[in-house]
Amino acid sequence: MSRRLAQVTLAVALSVILLGFPTTRANAVVGGVSALGNTAVVRLVNGKSVCSGALWTSRIVITAAHCVVTTDGTVTTGPISVYFPGVDTQQSPQTITQSAIITVDGWTKRGDFSAGDDIAFLVLSTEMPGASISRLATTNEVTEWARAGRVVTLLGYGRTSSSGSSSFTPNAIDQPLSLSTPWPGAFAATQTSTTGICSGDSGGAVVTRVGNEIVLIGVNSAASGPCATSPQPSMTGFAPSAFPDLVTRALGLTGVIAAPAGAAPLVVSGAASSLSSDSTDIAGTVNANDIATQAFFQYSRLPDFSTLDGTVVAGAVTGAETATLAANLAGLAAGATYYWRLVATNAVGTSVGDTQSFTTPVFVTKTSRATNALLNIMIIDRTEVTKVIVAPVAKSRAQCSVNSKTKRLTFARPGTCRVKITITRAGDTTTGVYNLVVK
Repeated sequence: MSRRLAQVTLAVALSVILLGFPTTRANAVVGGVSALGNTAVVRLVNGKSVCSGALWTSRIVITAAHCVVTTDGTVTTGPISVYFPGVDTQQSPQTITQSAIITVDGWTKRGDFSAGDDIAFLVLSTEMPGASISRLATTNEVTEWARAGRVVTLLGYGRTSSSGSSSFTPNAIDQPLSLSTPWPGAFAATQTSTTGICSGDSGGAVVTRVGNEIVLIGVNSAASGPCATSPQPSMTGFAPSAFPDLVTRALGLTGVIAAPAGAAPLVVSGAASSLSSDSTDIAGTVNANDIATQAFFQYSRLPDFSTLDGTVVAGAVTGAETATLAANLAGLAAGATYYWRLVATNAVGTSVGDTQSFTTPVFVTKTSRATNALLNIMIIDRTEVTKVIVAPVAKSRAQCSVNSKTKRLTFARPGTCRVKITITRAGDTTTGVYNLVVK
């Protein structure tokens, strides 16, 4: 079903209705922590109604459509107060009003029940200071992060208890994404019966950190948990990147030209190879979808990549053909598990490949490895191999040696066993030198 835009030009406006998925509306942070100073979130007030919003740019706030559309499908025409981001609204009462509201054409609030396409863009009449969101998550990223159960941050000015009133200060809670997505463009996150969003958090930002970027996944829409009982508490949100026509219209009203038509890159993380105790080779593929694309590898000892051990530029990709990219990771710690992925970005968005992992080997003294076992540990391809020669370099013979009869590599003393491995495959011979830690 095509999404057409309904734009309403207003002097100031925004209404708020509370959510509780899957039945009654209810959105606010219960069991969270203070988010004072977090400039990704704003408080929206229309009369006695309260919602939250995500400050995407200095001129655009993204919120839930049910915060700005009445049950008869009319976009709110009353004044809306959009407070400065991340503030105590009692101590910092400055507000900015909107000049336009953009929703999916014909969107209608279903009383106290949740619905699809629950997203709206408010174009502010003047600039709002302090915006910190770097970009919108792509739909590919949202899908991948949901599959991985990535822990993300939900923000809002809603209730901090099921029976309390909306908060004057922002609060935050970290919850894992889940695969339950009842509508196109939606995402979901796990909640509990005592922690999660509640009334007043509708439209609040859902963010994550990617490197040095604050990435907006989407906005809160509906929830069950601390404020609406359910055997499987969860929240539902909507990702702005799934509504490119709304994004383009909102940017256009602020004088910004939207990203060119096309698609974010297609990215596949490949496999590690030639693994030693302090280095490895990694590879993957990128299709740029005919838009100039930059690709890079990220690696970390944390599976959520919240702290990176490093980033390696993989190179530029253009055209419509799929390119294979590779990099060598050096200076790794022995005996550590590393997680890595290939990431590519173009003018449309950023795509993240699947997370892969490897563990750098450590060998114990007085143990030995047969040639085939050694190649397997080091993730060296044995396809069509006709001959393998393993030989420690001269300076490592105190740490390791090869039995001339069995061809097994034996680790004798602690240190670094530096070995040269020569492989003949389909008539071609290649040689590599690898560092193997002995403890």
